[in-house]
Amino acid sequence: MVRTQNRRERQNPLRVFNAALPILALSVSVPGYAQIEEVLVTAQKREQSLSDVPININAMSGDKMAELNIQQFDDLANFVPGLEVQEQSANNPAFVIRGITSDSGEAFIEPRIAIFQDGVPSSRSRGSFFELHDLERVEVVKGPQSTLFGRAALIGGINVIQRKADYEWDGQLKLGYGESVRSTKYKEIGAQLGGPIIDETLAARVSLIKKSRDPYVENLLGGEGFNGADVEAWRVSLRFDPLESLRIDLIANSQEDTPPGTGFKNNRFAPPGGDTSPYSGAALQSFGGFRNNAELGLERSLDSVTGIVAWEINDTWTFTAISGVREFESEEVFDADGSHHNILVAAEVAEGEQFSQELRFNYDAGGDLTAFFGANYLDESGSQYVPVATDATVGIPFFLNFLATGEASEPVLPASGILYEEEFSNGSESQSIDLFGDATWRFSEKLELTAGIRWTRDDKSTSYYGRSKPLADLSALPITLPIPVLADPGSTLFIAASENGEQQEASDTFSGLSWRTVLAYHFTEDFNAWASYARGRRPEVIAFNTPAGGSFVEPQTLDAELVDSIEVGGFLSLFENKLNISGSTFYYEYTNFQTTIYVPGEAAVEVLNAGSASSYGLEIQVDGQINENISAFFSYGYNHGRFADKDDSGQEQQFAGNHFRLSPDHSAAIGATFRLPTRYGIFSATPSYSYKSKYFFDDNNDRPDLQEVDSVQDEFQPAYGLLDMTLSYEIPDGRFAVEIFGKNLLDEDYLLDAGNTGDSFGLPTFIPGPDRLIGLSFTARL
Repeated sequence: MVRTQNRRERQNPLRVFNAALPILALSVSVPGYAQIEEVLVTAQKREQSLSDVPININAMSGDKMAELNIQQFDDLANFVPGLEVQEQSANNPAFVIRGITSDSGEAFIEPRIAIFQDGVPSSRSRGSFFELHDLERVEVVKGPQSTLFGRAALIGGINVIQRKADYEWDGQLKLGYGESVRSTKYKEIGAQLGGPIIDETLAARVSLIKKSRDPYVENLLGGEGFNGADVEAWRVSLRFDPLESLRIDLIANSQEDTPPGTGFKNNRFAPPGGDTSPYSGAALQSFGGFRNNAELGLERSLDSVTGIVAWEINDTWTFTAISGVREFESEEVFDADGSHHNILVAAEVAEGEQFSQELRFNYDAGGDLTAFFGANYLDESGSQYVPVATDATVGIPFFLNFLATGEASEPVLPASGILYEEEFSNGSESQSIDLFGDATWRFSEKLELTAGIRWTRDDKSTSYYGRSKPLADLSALPITLPIPVLADPGSTLFIAASENGEQQEASDTFSGLSWRTVLAYHFTEDFNAWASYARGRRPEVIAFNTPAGGSFVEPQTLDAELVDSIEVGGFLSLFENKLNISGSTFYYEYTNFQTTIYVPGEAAVEVLNAGSASSYGLEIQVDGQINENISAFFSYGYNHGRFADKDDSGQEQQFAGNHFRLSPDHSAAIGATFRLPTRYGIFSATPSYSYKSKYFFDDNNDRPDLQEVDSVQDEFQPAYGLLDMTLSYEIPDGRFAVEIFGKNLLDEDYLLDAGNTGDSFGLPTFIPGPDRLIGLSFTARL
């Protein structure tokens, strides 16, 4: 149905909430012949045409994601300028917006990028990566957006809006199968079904997806390989409309991940029958009965329940309440040295629980002023436990020699089967209250000013311990080891120790402000421009670091990170809405930049204040509807993110001039969809190509002058591109479709990560990206 309502005309408030619900939403109306579908968004909590919104937004519908075969955040990032997502494993992702990364698994670290699932914060690293199945849309908002996206939106946010229960029956079943270059298999089954239980009063929807991909890195020691996938996710949603003015949604999600181990491979010691290339087989293993003989791999569960209430109080006021409970548990075992030697095996056991509540009022009397205000409450607790172990006759001589000489010498002694173990754990409990408000004043039909502010208060308690565990039987060792100090739990080889190995605790209360101001001018109905100034704030962090010259960790409060951003952008529609161009250019300054480093000679990390940084760049999105059957898109992002030469006090910085990690200067994507309607059905083809320029995996840029143990700069990804394609056929009534899909069709070699834990003791490890995959799927619809 074509909407004839004027874009500026006030919308029915309840319809906005029913369609979008929380934070940022998008709905689509049907355009005229050979026009681009008009996109309506509620980024400012009211329904507006995308051409009227003074924010850099990229929105993608669930249908478009299916067309591009996007099922994960890293797939999505290939088509969103300014967004990068790295999936080392489902338990260890990295989200990057405009060069700023959010990926730390420590329980006390605050996220920098807001991840939302139907308005509920899901930003904690170990619970932030979930399947993108049966969706309405995904939106990415860039730049500091605390007023709109909450406390974690230091530099932007991602909101995933799931398909909810409705009063029209629909459903589908999808079966997929594929094989890669290395003859590994991919399998997928997905299903959705929804409709009314009581017409116009109660509806339900159920959806699930189960998929697996065999490991694409061969295990040269035999047995299961590395870098695969095995995930099962389901969702149940209910919709209840007791009154015409009141809607209640209840959504339950659950996901289980059990993939094989991550293929960390070092480039120093060649495995038996192999080489040091990151793209060939690896010889990795656990050993010595570590973690009760646990195999390499991940076990993770992620569960959540969300409740959303949207109430139209009257023609002027609406009220929204979003309640959420989330929890995750994960255990990942990995070969940290990346070799066939029993040098270091490690695990990470992470847990997290949270309850969140948002209460929000919207005001719109149809005049020049629109506004919203409200409060958020967040109660969360979490822990991270990391045990590490080495074979006593293999690893202890290796580490003692490394600490003495800085050289990573290949072990020559046989394994004893006796483990020497160390462990550390950190935990956090916090309660946060946010008060926020945002208002837009329209001076005329063309000029408007928006201002918003958010105040945050955090009560935090943090804990840490690090210690060694006594060797089981020194008399059984074939050699005498110089390790009498290791009888003391506070003496360690690998990790940062606490005094006597005992738990240390610290707590404090913090508060701060973030804000935005935007001036927008609507030149015509099809062209607007805007300029904004915004401040993003990541709250203070209570970390545990070992001070210079010290032997044990001590609590340290790291100042709040601040981003001050200036941005100018616009939206232009040409040729009767056949070509849309949107984008912006930005500059921001970043103070108190905190980075996580691997401590040389330790299997531990340290959080430090790396000082100041800045970035400038631009992002462009172009969408075209060439005719009724051909559409195309192009996106480009440029981000010049660098550490400043000096900090705010004028002191030279250690990382001066370095690139931000996981941040290519240039990224681009191009694609098109070609449709051929016939009397026998619709044939279509969707090729797409994404490109990234060179980028580094660590803020130190693997510079030899910044490392004591690495003299070769090889931990970076050169420029590369990925070609994907889908070919499909759909019968005339749309109830059956078959699709051929291909990912990484050119079989491009590229890295997911490099450096990692092994880099701290002279054995950097590398993780390859997936090889070419070609498959076939069948879909049946109601």
